[in-house]
Amino acid sequence: MVLNDRESFDAYIKQKQGDLSTAIHVLWNQRDEAVWKADPYFYTRLGELADKVGQAMFALDVLGEGLKHHTADLRLTQLFCLSKIKCGYLIEARDLLSSLVKQGHEDEETLGILGRVYKEMWLNSSGGSPDHPSLKKSRNLYLKAFINTHGNYSGINAASLSLIMRDTATAHKLARKVITICSENLKVEGNQRDYWIIATLGEAFLLLGKQKQAEKYYGLARKIAGKNYSSIASTRRQLKLLSRYTEVEDSVVATLEIPPVVAFSGHMLDAPNRRNPRFSVDSVGAVREQIGTVLTELDVGISYSSAACGADVIFLECMQERGGETNVILPFDREDFYGTSVNFAGEEWILRADRALDRASRVNQANRGRYGGDDLLFAYANTMIMGKAILRSRMLETEAHLIAVWDGRSNGAAGGTSEFVEIWESLKMPITAISSKDGTVFLSRASAVGIEGEKPAASRRAPSTGRRRIRRAYRKRSGEVGREIVAILFADLVGFSKLKEEQYPSYIEGFLGTLARKLKNSPYEPIYKNIWGDAICFVFEDLLSTAEYAMELRDMVRETEWEQLGLPRDLSIRIGLHVGPVYFALEPVLNRLNFFGSHVNQAARIEPITSAGNVYASEQFAAFLLANQDNPLECKYVGEIKLPKEFGSYPIYHIKRKTEIE
Repeated sequence: MVLNDRESFDAYIKQKQGDLSTAIHVLWNQRDEAVWKADPYFYTRLGELADKVGQAMFALDVLGEGLKHHTADLRLTQLFCLSKIKCGYLIEARDLLSSLVKQGHEDEETLGILGRVYKEMWLNSSGGSPDHPSLKKSRNLYLKAFINTHGNYSGINAASLSLIMRDTATAHKLARKVITICSENLKVEGNQRDYWIIATLGEAFLLLGKQKQAEKYYGLARKIAGKNYSSIASTRRQLKLLSRYTEVEDSVVATLEIPPVVAFSGHMLDAPNRRNPRFSVDSVGAVREQIGTVLTELDVGISYSSAACGADVIFLECMQERGGETNVILPFDREDFYGTSVNFAGEEWILRADRALDRASRVNQANRGRYGGDDLLFAYANTMIMGKAILRSRMLETEAHLIAVWDGRSNGAAGGTSEFVEIWESLKMPITAISSKDGTVFLSRASAVGIEGEKPAASRRAPSTGRRRIRRAYRKRSGEVGREIVAILFADLVGFSKLKEEQYPSYIEGFLGTLARKLKNSPYEPIYKNIWGDAICFVFEDLLSTAEYAMELRDMVRETEWEQLGLPRDLSIRIGLHVGPVYFALEPVLNRLNFFGSHVNQAARIEPITSAGNVYASEQFAAFLLANQDNPLECKYVGEIKLPKEFGSYPIYHIKRKTEIE
């Protein structure tokens, strides 16, 4: 499919209205780059659509590439800044928008988006204090835009922030003006189904304390939005914020519910020689019917799962019949995956798996390469499914919900449904479990502690390296190889190559000496350390230890006065993080523990593309963080970054503390 003009591009979008989540990726993957480079319309339109269906991360990639070719395009820049804000990059968005304002762009959209930047800064840095200067800056930008344009968007934001600032008189005055403007706008043909006009009326009435009118208009807006989850999420965020400063009745909040993002796990069909039946062919019909019922009840539109014969394939079929977005994570190469998880069930299930994968919105591999008999690769993929579902749900202001087809037994098998359920319950997130034997729902919880007095079935974290298992490597003979999931930190100093010859003693005593003291005093202990030149490689058996140590290392470099140690004052560091199943051995040359494999290489490739002074991580690392009940850190999407040395392009995340403004 080649769409070389706007007309055919728009016709395809119109044709795929029921499946935009898939269509936007088809358009992107099959784009004619020469055509797109000549016309910003394609980037703009696709970026808007990606945002519309709640894929802000994908929108950021599309719009970012568009701006490389159309640097002066105002709309592209505005949309790019909006995606930056949604992905957490406030400073970059602020600087871009401030530059536009200095160039004379004082339109409602530019001033309004800049106002939103300061609003987010206010929320991040003050916890919602009504006296914070960033709040005042934000309100004044919205107010200026409203005075210039009399637009309902800037007017309602100025009104709401005025209420938060305790300037009730201004809030009410602006709200009444906004109601008048929106009411007039609704008289214009075509505006009766404009989501933002109607949602704005709901907010204006709420500011005036008129709950019933607010409920009415929010309800109308929700019906108009359909699967435009991004817009609903934005409105929900605003409503939750306002509820901290004024009364918002439960019935008003209920009008703007967004369906959960579903993670799925389920048993494979029983193999012919299975001794204890778990999911027989006789149960398929009942399980399929119940999955369909649960999906309808939850109104699911987005899912993450694998594609094994049995429960996975049935789930994908049910989702795809609904026109839902299906994201599939395979643990390793497709051929080996079929060999372990599909082929034994026969030709029918092979064809069904083929169809489900062909119709999937996206198919990714958690691990490069083959199975090799390592079940930990299934556990690794499961954690990816969990983390990606949680990340997506947070972006959409909704919850992540696990649907499991399970026999209810805890068997301790790595990468199985039982382990998936146990980890999910430790996160205290909603779950619906369907019996693999008769299709009945036997577990349904809003949270893991939803039933009074009942504790989670387990207190397990996402799969991570166990100290006992990895320490056995020291007792291996030279050349013997094991495999385990570990977290890897690569770092290097920015500007090291520019050090003068006489500064190397200062580097050894100053930087490496400071690092050694930090390691000695840190509670986070790596199991492997290596340094060559300015390159640092640490391997940790625990993911959170890796992330926390990366924060410590970053802060050490930021806060140390290096000039006093004979080094450049602006010394900085880049830190890259990754987690994956790697091989380890007491290697024969140095007779010490070492780690090998593509995941080590991938970790090494992330560090060079990290911006100075920051910590970047792979999508796998971000997923593991989010699937860990004790995670205190924030994962913000950077973009689809091409890694060095032909290692391919991968989604990259910025790891930071939740209170930091970046």
